[in-house]
Amino acid sequence: MSESPPRRTYSQEEVTEILKRALKQQNLRSEVLSHDELVEMADEVGIDRDAIESATADLAQTRAAELLRQTEGRELAEERTRLLGRFMSSLFWYLVIGGVLFFIDRRFTGGTWYYWVLLGWGIALAFRLRRVFFPEDSLRRRKEKELKHARRLERRAERQARHRRLSEGLRAGGPAEMVNAGAREFETAVQAGVAALLTVAARKIQEHAARAHADDPRHSSKRRP
Repeated sequence: MSESPPRRTYSQEEVTEILKRALKQQNLRSEVLSHDELVEMADEVGIDRDAIESATADLAQTRAAELLRQTEGRELAEERTRLLGRFMSSLFWYLVIGGVLFFIDRRFTGGTWYYWVLLGWGIALAFRLRRVFFPEDSLRRRKEKELKHARRLERRAERQARHRRLSEGLRAGGPAEMVNAGAREFETAVQAGVAALLTVAARKIQEHAARAHADDPRHSSKRRP
């Protein structure tokens, strides 16, 4: 009677290695692997779906964080390069103008003031060099400025779009007709008001004339018996 072969078992490291090799073989046969295929492969080696879903979410977060770090690193490198270029330009003019001031001061005034100018300028250059090594604040300020500029452009575009829609509506005649109708209604209301005022004024004049006629003594004597 032949003995049955021993049941094979795998450690956690071996399971991980087997899955990696299986995925590698799968990638050799196809470019992509669907999520359902991944779950099916994990189920075959005894990994439940919840563990796969949790690992997938963790991988997505890790990739997002890594992408964010790469983006921030690239932006910092670009900002550092920009600041370094500005520093080198300032340093060049510092040396040129400093040499000119040194010559003028030594030639005509005995060398008594040029170093104060170079000292103040040198302190400003030191702060600019510090921003080259620590570009985070400069990058943040530049982003805030770009964001404000983008918002201004967006508001300007919205205003231009509203003006364009209003102009198109006026050319089409729709809003113009509404404006003309409103003007006609206002004119009618004004005319009605004026007519009412004239009617009231005429009645008041007639009443005043009647009272004056009644108060006249000549007319009163004629009415006596």
